[in-house]
Amino acid sequence: MSKKIIILISIIIICIILMAFLFFFVKRKKENNINNNTEISNNNIEIYNENVLKQDENKQEKEEDNGILESIEDLSLEDTDGRKTNYTFKYKNETYKAIYTKDNWHIEDSYKIRNKEDMAIICQALTNIHKIHGKDMSSYRTIDDLVYEWEQHNIAYDVLPEDSIWKESAKNVDLDPEDQGRSIQEIYEARTGKKFNLEDIIKENIKK
Repeated sequence: MSKKIIILISIIIICIILMAFLFFFVKRKKENNINNNTEISNNNIEIYNENVLKQDENKQEKEEDNGILESIEDLSLEDTDGRKTNYTFKYKNETYKAIYTKDNWHIEDSYKIRNKEDMAIICQALTNIHKIHGKDMSSYRTIDDLVYEWEQHNIAYDVLPEDSIWKESAKNVDLDPEDQGRSIQEIYEARTGKKFNLEDIIKENIKK
């Protein structure tokens, strides 16, 4: 075999090796680009989801700040048995029960309602039907102090652990003369005769 042929074959082999290397390099680069694009897409999806969640949270916070009720009529308050004792009302597409006994409005699942202005409209609607006496049993409770009592129940619901036996009680509010103007601490001490200590309450009232 002549020297020229050997050189030509060597050149061809080198070209084949270079082409194979170039092909491998291009293929690897494409794979890296795909992976990078996938990571970017995933990151974009995560960022989008985070933004959507933030928007939902901001919308919820805005609703809580501003309220959704404009008047009593928005509640669709209904006397379910015609006896002026058992009522339902609508709030954020949910139906709530409000039950009246003497000098007491019991609102079930009241912990879900957080906006003060909306709470005031609900209290106004209920007291238009039955007013609640104050502690002195001669005056009547104002809308503001009814809302304050409601807020104390909501705070208690938030701070109590899920396994506390007090949690179930805190989820509903009873608007009555007895608790007019009382804070969480005062309500607890009046009910139990014990000094208020949240840590002790949690330890003592774990559901068994």
